[in-house]
Amino acid sequence: MKYEDLYRFPEGHPPSPYDHPVRALNVGEATLPAELELYAVGWIEESGFTTGDVPEEFVEALIAAYPTKIISDGTRGLHTCTLCHVLLPKLEWKGKQVEVKGYGHYLVRYKNAVYMAPALLLHYILDHHYQPPQAFIDAVINGKFLTIDDLEIKRSDE
Repeated sequence: MKYEDLYRFPEGHPPSPYDHPVRALNVGEATLPAELELYAVGWIEESGFTTGDVPEEFVEALIAAYPTKIISDGTRGLHTCTLCHVLLPKLEWKGKQVEVKGYGHYLVRYKNAVYMAPALLLHYILDHHYQPPQAFIDAVINGKFLTIDDLEIKRSDE
């Protein structure tokens, strides 16, 4: 799945890289509040993306949020990195080891924007030197990682 950085999804698009809504514990469908705008970040599939350094506090915030702040995207199975074909990359940051699973995504809210980034984002940053847009870096440092509890749930029985 590939989206250009800061691609703005149409109003009402589910907080998922797919066109289907996020399932909320088999209770219903999760959506973003209407006033929020959804943007894509880090959905890279091939070389040619921006590279460079990122602030340490940005990486630390992503690591602290993983995996408890990863939203399930309802996929079947794990995804490998399309750049290096590694399944379940093992990362090390300041003595902490993280095994990144290739499913799900981050949702990070800052002001009226929500940035959606793949769970493999840490691998892209640390192993491939991907540099996300500054707006996303600011959101990770100053914003809030969303969980399913932060989304609006439309119950299946309604």
